[in-house]
Amino acid sequence: MNRLAVHQSLVHPLTPLEMIDELVACGWDSMGLHVGAVPETEAWWSGGSGTQLLAATIDRLLEARATVLDVGRVELSGSLGRDDVHRGHGRVLDFGARLGAQFLTARFADGVADLAQRTESFAELAEQARPFRIRPLLSSVPADRPDLLADAVAVVAPSGGGVVLDVPVLGVDAETVSAAVTDLWEHLGYVRVDARALEGAGEAAAGQLAVVPPQVPVVIGGDGGLGLLDSDRRARLTRLRLLVDRMLEHPRARAARERTSG
Repeated sequence: MNRLAVHQSLVHPLTPLEMIDELVACGWDSMGLHVGAVPETEAWWSGGSGTQLLAATIDRLLEARATVLDVGRVELSGSLGRDDVHRGHGRVLDFGARLGAQFLTARFADGVADLAQRTESFAELAEQARPFRIRPLLSSVPADRPDLLADAVAVVAPSGGGVVLDVPVLGVDAETVSAAVTDLWEHLGYVRVDARALEGAGEAAAGQLAVVPPQVPVVIGGDGGLGLLDSDRRARLTRLRLLVDRMLEHPRARAARERTSG
């Protein structure tokens, strides 16, 4: 079964502890946390690895049997350099490892267009992430842009990194997503589904992710989703959990379910 996660931005301003409680109550088993590059959450982690919130979050994750899928994000603007005192990207890696995150997400700053430069910068991040047992992912590439998918693969493939595949829900179909999954294949880190669009599409999005392999996590998020779930939170999270499950359901499984329920 695919691991299903919610990005922290959707439930802002909940703290990590509050977020864990909300997600577990609604059937989710994982979450993505912002550690770097997002001012709204910096106060949580400003105390470094000795902060009480970090220890309390780890305890709550273990108690709830929940996980942190990814931390982020790191902005790449050129040669990365090392961060042995954990003030920049090293801090994201350090927190990610302590929280048990599988992935770290990264983006390139505006103006970094040269393919060789981007490939080198991402490779430096991958090399520094390796001791932390975290896989860096380039975030995020739309499923309906095969040109951007090919470019992203060219950047991450030499260093063994991955890509976040963004599924906008509206304006795409299962065939488009299938083609994108095939194009990425071993470079597919996780799939991100736009939460706002999924709420709007409802059951019409069923089957869009039917070809996503079971080991690939699925996350609900969205660049414009800061604080999206600010009302009726548990009801909406429960509904989104069902809709994501429907997106992953193969047509044959759906037919069998409908026969049984009918």
